[in-house]
Amino acid sequence: MENKFVIKIILLCALTCSHFCCVAATQLPSTLDDVLTTLDNAIDNKSIYETSKQERLDSMKRLALTLPPQKLSSAYEKIGDDYQRCNIDSALHYYTLGINVALHIGDSAQAQHLELSKVALLPVRGMIKEAVELYDSIGKTVLPSNKFHKYEVGNRLFYFASSFYPQDESRGYYIKRARETTDTLLTMMEDKEGSEARLYKAQLYKEDGNPLMMVAEIRDVIDDVDIDDFVFARAVSHLAEYYEEQPGKEDEMLYNLGLASLSDIYSATLEGTALQKLGVALYDKGDVDRAYKYLSLSLDNAVKSGSRIRALQSAEVYPIISQTFRAQDERKLTWLTWLVVALVFALIIITGSLVFLRKEMRKLSELKVRLSHANITKDTYISQFLSLSSLYIEKLEEFHRMAKRKLKANQVADLYALLESESMLNEQSQMFYKIFDNAFIHIYPTFVSEVNALLMPDKRFELPPMRLNTELRILAFLRLGINDSEQIARFLGLSLNTIYTYRNKLKNRAFSRNDFEKRVMGIGAITA
Repeated sequence: MENKFVIKIILLCALTCSHFCCVAATQLPSTLDDVLTTLDNAIDNKSIYETSKQERLDSMKRLALTLPPQKLSSAYEKIGDDYQRCNIDSALHYYTLGINVALHIGDSAQAQHLELSKVALLPVRGMIKEAVELYDSIGKTVLPSNKFHKYEVGNRLFYFASSFYPQDESRGYYIKRARETTDTLLTMMEDKEGSEARLYKAQLYKEDGNPLMMVAEIRDVIDDVDIDDFVFARAVSHLAEYYEEQPGKEDEMLYNLGLASLSDIYSATLEGTALQKLGVALYDKGDVDRAYKYLSLSLDNAVKSGSRIRALQSAEVYPIISQTFRAQDERKLTWLTWLVVALVFALIIITGSLVFLRKEMRKLSELKVRLSHANITKDTYISQFLSLSSLYIEKLEEFHRMAKRKLKANQVADLYALLESESMLNEQSQMFYKIFDNAFIHIYPTFVSEVNALLMPDKRFELPPMRLNTELRILAFLRLGINDSEQIARFLGLSLNTIYTYRNKLKNRAFSRNDFEKRVMGIGAITA
């Protein structure tokens, strides 16, 4: 039975050592940025460390069920010790179980040892006064085998109590008692150069105002223990407290708080102050995102661990971070509002630009159509001009042949009578009007309607399709750029005075007399 128990203990230790070898850092981060980045990654994977620790505790519990009463109390103590930094209630529960077993088998020394272990946990439950009273009560009857453990508990208790008092008599009282326990512990320790002994020395150097020796001792401790060791967390926390009091050493303080926080994460410690202090310090520095993350986790850990003091401390600073984030959210909302407004204006501008471009494209399309129509009109106009010219040449040749025949036949009187009658001239004039009207209206198909739009309603023209009258022909010549009344008179076979009269009457019929002819000249013009 004894051999089986030894084998189980060896296997359990091997499991524990392999776990810590996996999580302990072989090389510490060298800079503040490195330690914060490493801490962020560790937080993201903290469930791995917590699960590993819980599996180890479950294994220890299963092992305890197989042990005889003589060894069961010690097993419960180990389980309680492992629970100390992650679940206060469970630690107290297993210490109580250990006490009951010890009393049952008559082991009063073991029972007193566990009572002292319970006293060490009372302050984190907010029971500082009760813990001190119980500690002093047990101290009066402490057994020789428990003296060292008594001073270990006293050291933790009094230093913890002093941290809750300002620089007054109460703080001085607790510091004095903590120093007494430290002196006694160093006197009782056989290994004066071990990591715990060096840590106690560092505490004394700090109280004596010898920071260089304190830092030297702590450096030795850090070099000797793994990062997941509770002694490591205490050592770098002392360094952080030292640098906090030194001007211009803010980064060193943050670096050591980061190491202490890493140690807590790796060891699955939930009852720790390093992450909370780091969160507050980063908040003061302006790193609100990390501060919010660390303080949120710190509060969550404190609640899970059952540490009322830690939960209260975290809750006190948490509203500050929440308020900052609300302010950030308000600023982000303001920026978002301005961004939305800018986007709306941009959308309006883009929409306006698209509408403008669409109108311009439509104008361009219309312009292309009108230019195409103008090309067709030009061809038509040239064709009509050539046709008219050809017709006049043909009529001139015909008149030439007729005059030649009349003169050859000695019919001078007939020829003179033909010229005197002006029938041929009238016939040619009518033909000219017909061809001109047809050509002009093909070129400007809306000319009559647009002229009527410039005239008063009761003064407008009503004509058959493809026909112009004398007034409209005068306006047609004006549209073609022939503004000289004398030239118009020659084209139309009218007197100059008649042309002046017609132009004046047309102006009188218009809505706007002064710019009537200018508007007529703009009919059918191609504009962009």
